[in-house]
Amino acid sequence: MDKENIDKPIVSIVVLLRDFFHLANITMKSIVDQREKSYEIIVISISNQKRNLIMLKPYMDKIKTVEYSKETNLAVLMNKGLNLSQGKYIQFLFSGDILISKYILSYLKDLIIEKKYPHLISSAFLRRDEFLNPEAISFSFDYFKRGKIPMNIQSCWFSVESVQKLKKFNLRYKIQPGFDMICKIFLKKDKKVVFSNRVLTDYQFKKIPSKLILLKAFENLKIIYKNFGLFKTIYWWAIHDHFRMLKLFMLSLKRAFWNP
Repeated sequence: MDKENIDKPIVSIVVLLRDFFHLANITMKSIVDQREKSYEIIVISISNQKRNLIMLKPYMDKIKTVEYSKETNLAVLMNKGLNLSQGKYIQFLFSGDILISKYILSYLKDLIIEKKYPHLISSAFLRRDEFLNPEAISFSFDYFKRGKIPMNIQSCWFSVESVQKLKKFNLRYKIQPGFDMICKIFLKKDKKVVFSNRVLTDYQFKKIPSKLILLKAFENLKIIYKNFGLFKTIYWWAIHDHFRMLKLFMLSLKRAFWNP
């Protein structure tokens, strides 16, 4: 391995500020508290107003760059972070997301070296809903084949080299460019994917507007169809957890009428 590659940070952590700017402080603190210092922080914000960026002020000496983007498309923001990245791996966090321990990056560094630099690392994550208790979910190939989809991109670490070879994040997808990239990596014949059963990140629950939920579901179908074909799309839709979606809808309806 040449010296230039050795000097690169293990991970580029790209913090995407699109909303809830006041929560950026807890995200930044969880990063700078890491015992492993082989990382860089890149901030991409859709706002350049001082009042929205004031939470970054205590951490400016730790941030490599703060970039402003007029574009709000998630794929555009992720590609902007990718272009600025010098790390071997890239992770995307949103305002309010945290690394739950000071030893997360140390654990990841050891895992990356042990597994000989995989294309993707995916950890377990906490699935949060407005009316249900948090549930720890371990993502795996079997989980994916049963029609499940990782709920948050924050629990994934992508090889920067692999993402670049796969032509970066697809601008067609406003909500799920990360899921599309995961599908592309899964389709690689020589893929090396590592699944960790540990929950490494957490996030502030943010209620998603109904139209975004529908858009997310639509993009999921488009992505599966594009990457795996019509049969797999029908199969995925047939075995998807529709009961859980109905349960959440009924809980929402019940709260609206009987528990104001």
